[in-house]
Amino acid sequence: MARSAARGDREIPAADFFVDYLTSALEPDELLVGIRLPKLGPGWTAHYEKFHRTAQAWAIVGVACAVRREDGVIQESRIGLTNMGSRPVRASAVERNVQGMTATASAFRSAAQHAADGTEPPTDLHGSADYRRHLARVLTARALSTAAAR
Repeated sequence: MARSAARGDREIPAADFFVDYLTSALEPDELLVGIRLPKLGPGWTAHYEKFHRTAQAWAIVGVACAVRREDGVIQESRIGLTNMGSRPVRASAVERNVQGMTATASAFRSAAQHAADGTEPPTDLHGSADYRRHLARVLTARALSTAAAR
């Protein structure tokens, strides 16, 4: 939730909040005063994977993953990627592909092949865009496996 002394409060969906690198949808006279996250129901587990060069460094690629499974089958998932573009992105293709799959490492590796779909990772001194795409696929498979095993 954003607050402006002149206009009051407004809610900004997360998909609209992140505009570009270090740029949000906040107006100059607004302040972020709260974040609402929906409570996940029973059966949800989560995991975060990141690759970085040193413990204090920013992640070259990061993957946040939450899954809901029933009887060993993935019913739903939410997967977010960092440093795969100028703002955080959802790995929607993976979310679609993993739904209905039996929770196995090979199924996760297969679904994770779509992790970089629709992304625009940068090339910089930490790695090329192709390297980041590779990391996104590997880390997504790991995050899915770990989250589903909890």
